[in-house]
Amino acid sequence: MRGGSPEPLRSRSAMRGRSVAAAIVLAAVAAAAGYFGGRVQGAPAADHAAGDTEVAAAPSETGNAAGKVTPTIAANPGAAQKLPAPRTPLKYVFADLQARANAGDAVAATRLYRDLNLCRRYERLDRDNAKLSDELLGQAVDRMSPQQLQNYRAQLDAVESRGQTLGGLRALCDGASADMLDSLVPNLQRAAQLGDAYARACYLDRGPNYDPASLLDHPQRLGDYRRETQQMIDAGIESGDWQVVNLLRGAYEPGASNLLSAVVGKQAYQRYRYLKLFRLGAGSDRSIADPAQLDQDLRATSMKLTTAQITQADAWAEQTFTRNFQGKPIGADGPLWDPCVFPYE
Repeated sequence: MRGGSPEPLRSRSAMRGRSVAAAIVLAAVAAAAGYFGGRVQGAPAADHAAGDTEVAAAPSETGNAAGKVTPTIAANPGAAQKLPAPRTPLKYVFADLQARANAGDAVAATRLYRDLNLCRRYERLDRDNAKLSDELLGQAVDRMSPQQLQNYRAQLDAVESRGQTLGGLRALCDGASADMLDSLVPNLQRAAQLGDAYARACYLDRGPNYDPASLLDHPQRLGDYRRETQQMIDAGIESGDWQVVNLLRGAYEPGASNLLSAVVGKQAYQRYRYLKLFRLGAGSDRSIADPAQLDQDLRATSMKLTTAQITQADAWAEQTFTRNFQGKPIGADGPLWDPCVFPYE
């Protein structure tokens, strides 16, 4: 008995490990499945109250301060109808989408950064799927139990399905140059400037760290982030974007150490304002946050403020909740999302 047990145990453990790996790769590739099923939408929750936005002359590192334009989607609602078909190879449409994004076309800017995001991830997804396929095909099926064989076949089917999805990504991304892919962060920034709520949340949360490999070649992107942050925060608050409030709540927490926290600083007054606003939106919904913990955080922060500051911050939060958020609770439009997960994911 003891002599026969190690092999089945190792086999079961290996199968579990491969099942987990398969699930991870499946989830990653599924991010593109919506796109190639034709379900990608135009710019979500674009807020035109953000006003004028700064526009760069090109995706190169000339800085995003060449001029100001109003997003053209506000003046041209038909712009979304003129986008290339979703499966059009990026190498053929990049220049046109880039020019339109630079000119303030919010829908083109959204399409461009999402295509670039898919292509930036494509090689890793393709490599991971090929590795998983090789590992599965290298297994000794004659030693598998019936249950293991069933799981094995399911994993092979999943790998084949993912390969078909990746074929669509390959068609989109083949021929996209390194310079094109390197423009992901500036184009994410551009879409955020033009009112794309998903791009804004991701850029505020990660900034140039969203594509860390490119940051080494473009350290000036840190300065761009510092200059753009407050404008994007203001636009988010003005448009009633709870995702921005949630990001600020985290950035002002004691011990926070991401880029956003480094830019906004550690002012107790600002922390209290955004906490109060978040508390108004959270209400008694424990799926958003623990109300008792929020109240405790507010009390602790208020200890660092004067009575006048507390009164002023409370008034600001209440007015902002009523005027900008129309009194809507945080969960009214669905749960808060991972800041860098886009609609096709």
